[in-house]
Amino acid sequence: MSPFTINMKVLILLSILASARSRATERCDGIIVNKINHEKIVLKSGINSPYQLAIDYDTGYLFFSYSANDDEVFKSAYINLKTNNFGIIPGVSGGFANAVDSRKHNVYIGGRDGLYKFDFDSKSAKHIDGTDDNIWQLFYKDELYYSRYPDEAVYMYKEGRCERVPELQDTKAMLVALDNYKNFYFTNSSGMYMHKKSNGQRGFIGDFNANGFATDINGNLFFSTPDGVYFINVEKKEVERIAAIGNAYGVAIGGDGSIIYASQNAIIRLNPTETFCIVDEFKSPFLI
Repeated sequence: MSPFTINMKVLILLSILASARSRATERCDGIIVNKINHEKIVLKSGINSPYQLAIDYDTGYLFFSYSANDDEVFKSAYINLKTNNFGIIPGVSGGFANAVDSRKHNVYIGGRDGLYKFDFDSKSAKHIDGTDDNIWQLFYKDELYYSRYPDEAVYMYKEGRCERVPELQDTKAMLVALDNYKNFYFTNSSGMYMHKKSNGQRGFIGDFNANGFATDINGNLFFSTPDGVYFINVEKKEVERIAAIGNAYGVAIGGDGSIIYASQNAIIRLNPTETFCIVDEFKSPFLI
């Protein structure tokens, strides 16, 4: 085979690849998650600044808070992901935070006067006696954790008592989460940090302006920022951006692994298409 023939075959192959890449690029008009183009499915619109999403996988209920235009300031609400039924949860004073204990099927809501527990039968919430903190964020991992506003202190609610988390007594934290190894992750005005369970070592994860933590059905840890959704890869010790999303207010991971996120005025689910997209990857290692 002559060099001319070989060169022509190479040129034809490159032309085909370039054409395929061009077509793929034209079809990559949605949000790209793990290099797959996704389309937006609006689950609920017309809600202002939905925040702190949490899913009960057993019932398919998505819980969240949003900003209301009355003296309540914040309201707690839910969407049934199976029926798309929406409801506002009565009985919560300034509901702002949400967390789910999937094992015991308990849903917790944080208000400006303490903790509440959601009742699926009445679709209302009841205040938990002995709690009166102004709660900023909730996270459930074997126990219920919360951050208190405005002092940014982290507490744990256990057996009817609220106690300061010993590992985080000397630091401020707006958001807190735990991975499957019970390592703490927390954020404050200077970024995101990790407190390692095994040796008490603390390290800097990155300068992320996180606005919410979430776990998938297997307990893997994710977080959102105003520019996207990130996955904390504990084994590789790195943070991976899995989706670039502008103006994201919060995130939850569906039972099927799909991303559900909050925009400025809507709750949106991302459904995958069959289009593969070429994008620049963002990975940030952390040393701890």
